[in-house]
Amino acid sequence: MPPIGELACFEMKMIGKPYAGELQVRFDEGEQDFSPWTILNGHEVGNDRYGQGPTYRMLRLFSTLPFFSRIMTMPFRPRWDFFIALVSITFIGPLSIHLFIPAMPAVKEAFGVSTGMAQLTLSLEMLSMACFTVAYGGLSDRFGRKRVLLSGLVLFTCGAATCMVAANMSMLLAGRILQGAGAGCGVVLARAIARDVYGQDRVAQVIAYLTAAYVLGPMVAPPIGGQLTALFGWRALFVFASAVGLVVILAVAFAVPETHARNATVPRGIFAGYRSLLRRPRFVGFMLEPGLMSGAFFTQATAASFLAAEHLGADAAKIGLWFFAFPVGFMAGSFISGRLGANRSIEFMTILGGVVGVANGALLAGWRYFGGVSMAALYIPGIFVGLAQGLAMPYAQAGAMAVDTELSGSASGAVVFSQFFWPAVLQQLTGLLADGTWVPMATVHFAAMTGALLAGWMAARAER
Repeated sequence: MPPIGELACFEMKMIGKPYAGELQVRFDEGEQDFSPWTILNGHEVGNDRYGQGPTYRMLRLFSTLPFFSRIMTMPFRPRWDFFIALVSITFIGPLSIHLFIPAMPAVKEAFGVSTGMAQLTLSLEMLSMACFTVAYGGLSDRFGRKRVLLSGLVLFTCGAATCMVAANMSMLLAGRILQGAGAGCGVVLARAIARDVYGQDRVAQVIAYLTAAYVLGPMVAPPIGGQLTALFGWRALFVFASAVGLVVILAVAFAVPETHARNATVPRGIFAGYRSLLRRPRFVGFMLEPGLMSGAFFTQATAASFLAAEHLGADAAKIGLWFFAFPVGFMAGSFISGRLGANRSIEFMTILGGVVGVANGALLAGWRYFGGVSMAALYIPGIFVGLAQGLAMPYAQAGAMAVDTELSGSASGAVVFSQFFWPAVLQQLTGLLADGTWVPMATVHFAAMTGALLAGWMAARAER
């Protein structure tokens, strides 16, 4: 018996005929054998123990017939290249966002626009990511993960190329929207694929470690973005992003198998699964907490960049280096949650993260009130907002996907939608309220963290 967590899928398609069949083999925890299910036109027609019954014989027969093609035969064992591919997929989202943050003051100057207009290059992209994550989750539940993932990566690369050649602000915004539409596939499908392969019992721990690796994006992207902007101008960021997009497409094509076969039993329509999930308070709480925490994170990060540039004269390279504080805290929280969370409940970890976040909101306001604006006051509290995210977010994600395992892709998509929607709204709100002081940032940040804690408490109190 192969180790738990392996998954094998066999798919057969009748060429030129109106019917298609697929054989799916899953290794289940606690089982010492495997069960293939044969599905024709969405209807289960066989279930053979040990693969010795009519399903097995049908597979052997079909493989000899000229009008059938064996699309995939894959006894899949997760290896290092698979995990690296998952990391590279999740890297797309933070690369799209964090690479650009140090360059926002330069874009503002290059096109002669206001701070609010410059912030649209980030907020519109995040709104695009939010909307498309909803589509990716539902589509992947119905049509499979890999083809949907590759489509998103192609959109990301095309969007980066559009930004690279943008001649005006409108073209840049259009490219950012397209880039966000593609980048939305990364986190939602990486987590859904992880759940397919590792199962519910291990997925929270895997997501925690995957998130720690994912933090490499926010760690390396701002310094790279700052240095590229300082040396070559802001367009160089999109040359780099386009090249990374092509590399990730190749990694997915060769290292990531299809882990979720087409499923005709999933509700029809992209949004049908979301309607079912949103009726459950436990899911809503787990969905809102990561979104509001991410909103607090980006509110602080983007406002700090403008305050550092306008009040302290910091350039893009210096802002990028100070930005390290945010992902350092996030990585520490993810590592702690991976180690501590195995012995604690999902509810405990999500509430713990919320408490740390509210405490950081108080620290953020207090430091600026008593100490004034400085690089340390702007960025060191970022360690603790990152810590709060790292503690809570992997477990909120796992809790959301556990509400209905048949809709795990949709659940992952909804959580990631929340993680992009609330940051887009809250950081744009902070830009509109901007008055040259730290007060709008601190107010919005504290309100978001308080909402995140209340959402975690709601999920913990709701019925399973």
